[in-house]
Amino acid sequence: MLLPLDDVGEGPAVLLLHAGIGDRRMYADHLQPLADAGVRAIAVDLPGFGEARMPDEEDAPWLDVIDTLDQLGVERAVLVGNSFGGAVALRVAAVAPERVSGLMLVSAPGEGIEPSPQLAAVWDAEASALEDGDLDAAVAAIVDGWTLPSSSSELRELVAAMQRRAFETQLAGPEAPEARDPLEGGLGAIANVAAPAIVAVGEHDMDDFRLAAEGFAAALPDARLETIAGAGHLAPLEQPERFRALVLSVVR
Repeated sequence: MLLPLDDVGEGPAVLLLHAGIGDRRMYADHLQPLADAGVRAIAVDLPGFGEARMPDEEDAPWLDVIDTLDQLGVERAVLVGNSFGGAVALRVAAVAPERVSGLMLVSAPGEGIEPSPQLAAVWDAEASALEDGDLDAAVAAIVDGWTLPSSSSELRELVAAMQRRAFETQLAGPEAPEARDPLEGGLGAIANVAAPAIVAVGEHDMDDFRLAAEGFAAALPDARLETIAGAGHLAPLEQPERFRALVLSVVR
């Protein structure tokens, strides 16, 4: 599947993978600055988000990412993923490490970590609203749970619009079976990812994601751990200049 995408610039490829409460619009303001810095910036919509349809057969977004790279003629790319996008990037790296020239994970979810009461409360509020068929309440739960209290109205409105579209697509589409998880056996699957990596977490993000970042940084052979000052869970939107600086630091 060729995923819907924006493709700007020339040079080493940087593939931007969005959070599970977003779509490729969260990177819209990053594409031209990254291109101006000498890279080919590519932002995609993962299946079920933005303009991307639900998967027809097997839900394996990491394979759709690889297929998209193939169709674009990109042999190797720096993979940059926020939250769910970071989880997808890790799985691309696990199954095709030779395609990864660099890796940047921003608030990626951990494996086998018991959710904190704060995280569980966000999930419960979303699930309860969806069970009641109240899409407005579900969107509000997402915005309140995943943005900082100090977030601008513009940021909150963008998250709300992206999440509403995802809900509408996912609730209306077929439910494909999940593919076998490349990391179901643990983080040993990424031990052979030789590419340089940055594992970042927002200063104000939930502890769940800090613990996860520490685990990923320990498992990846060439990784460094970064805390993004002033950011919560959505650093590309909350601290865009610092985010871009980190992205460019992993491009070689």
